[in-house]
Amino acid sequence: MKLEQQYQALYQAYAEQRPAQPGLAELCALWNCSERNARLQLAKMRERGWLAWEPGRGRGRKSRLSLLCAPEQLEWQRQQQLLRDGKLEQAFARLSAQRRAQLLAALPQYLGSAAQGRCLRIPIPHPPLSLDPLHVSGRLESHLVRQIFDRLCRFDRGLQSLQGGLAHHWESDAAARRWRFWLRPGLQFHDGTPLQSDAAAVSLLRLREAGNPYQVQYRHLRAVDIHDPLSFSCQLDDGDFLWPQRLATANSSIAPLRRGADFERLPVGSGPFRVSRHSEQRLGLTAFAHHYRERALLDEIELWFIPNCDDGQDFHLRLDYANDGSDGTLQSACTYLLLNPDWAGSERAPLMRWLAEPALVQPNDPLQTPALGLLPGWRHPLPQAQRRPRLERARLRLFHYDLPSFPPLAAAIRQRLAGLSIELEIHALSRRAFFHDQDWWPQADLMLCSEVLHDDRDYSCHEWLGTRQPLQRGLDAATQARLNAQLRDIQRQPDTSLRMAGYAAIGDWLCAEGWVLPLSHERQGHQASPRLAGLQMSENGWTDFASLWLRPEQSG
Repeated sequence: MKLEQQYQALYQAYAEQRPAQPGLAELCALWNCSERNARLQLAKMRERGWLAWEPGRGRGRKSRLSLLCAPEQLEWQRQQQLLRDGKLEQAFARLSAQRRAQLLAALPQYLGSAAQGRCLRIPIPHPPLSLDPLHVSGRLESHLVRQIFDRLCRFDRGLQSLQGGLAHHWESDAAARRWRFWLRPGLQFHDGTPLQSDAAAVSLLRLREAGNPYQVQYRHLRAVDIHDPLSFSCQLDDGDFLWPQRLATANSSIAPLRRGADFERLPVGSGPFRVSRHSEQRLGLTAFAHHYRERALLDEIELWFIPNCDDGQDFHLRLDYANDGSDGTLQSACTYLLLNPDWAGSERAPLMRWLAEPALVQPNDPLQTPALGLLPGWRHPLPQAQRRPRLERARLRLFHYDLPSFPPLAAAIRQRLAGLSIELEIHALSRRAFFHDQDWWPQADLMLCSEVLHDDRDYSCHEWLGTRQPLQRGLDAATQARLNAQLRDIQRQPDTSLRMAGYAAIGDWLCAEGWVLPLSHERQGHQASPRLAGLQMSENGWTDFASLWLRPEQSG
């Protein structure tokens, strides 16, 4: 019988007696053990602070037993010890919903102290929706995929240029319709299988599948021709000088030929970390010793799923919105507002103008700044609408997902609409419901969205404007066709500066016609322990895990 079970039996038998006076023989009968074993168990329980025990000495003197912990306290102590040991799954097993919530709230205090050696534990607000590169679209999932998988090309933030990844060289014909790539020799996936041209070809052709949220970005891929195990060519139906940049995104990561049924949760890649654990409580990433560039400096990264972290908790690393803006950097792209595309232009333009001025975000807000354009530094024209909006609707519905910057903006929009005697219903959805369910969209009059670009701002703009689901939902068919035609012209342009000018021009007419209203640029901050080294924050507010390492604790 385990010690906890013995104590529970003791509590059930003697909790009502204060103090209890059982003899040693009575305890032996209760536990079905010898006197020697009973003394040992009592000593262990006393050492742990569960009880006080005074054995009776001499004729007529009875033993005295005081029970100091209720069994539920005992169970809580055991759960806490499991958390200290990093055994999350055991700690959460067989708990009621109420006790799970209580234990979840206690998780943060164990993150910093429990990480030992070259293991780093990081809190994140929710588990990833998918780790299959084909299906990822969110910032969190894209970052995790970049740690687990590799791509043919990679964008170097410091150099601000495209560099070799799995492919060490590539070239195209003059029209950028045929691209040939050469892979590095000796590449392998986490399971030891070789990474060669056949796996690259299958991964690229997968990008045309309907399940890919970025499918439209790869629809002009006609075929992939394999020349040998280390060389292949992509044939395109249209000229595309952005093609290598498309193949540096998380979505275009190279996956093995054979993928297990649980690939979305337990994928096999070739990146600096392999997935070693994925439960309801955490995701474990272990360094891949045979990574083609170099081994990660840490042995393991654990991401613990904690919905509500207190700002004051002591973590080695917390990637989150800045608390006061003092250590935050301004994110690329913005938070913006869309209307249902069924709105007539005579209603859309005046309403967007009404909401635009004055800005809904205060200039001195430490967490965000008013947006004048889709990207920081851009300034787009506002809709030309002089009259006060006249809407035949007394009630509007706004939808957004669980991003911290959205509720204050939604409240500001509600207050502004009250000036038109319009009541605003605000609906906050989960990320999964917002991006994957279709039922809510016909009910929406307004929609709050946010976009954060990755380090390659050029291709990020093309991807955002041409692919992102919320933006596409807010445009009617004619506007989508006009946008897509301009994006095709941009991809045929070999000069980066001219491509950026093209994106800015698209932003001009989208905003001037009232299709999009930029609201704010968010500041992304982080909290890091002085022990954490190698931290290099990217445009999207994340850091490459492979470069992180922990300094030793300071003694004295």
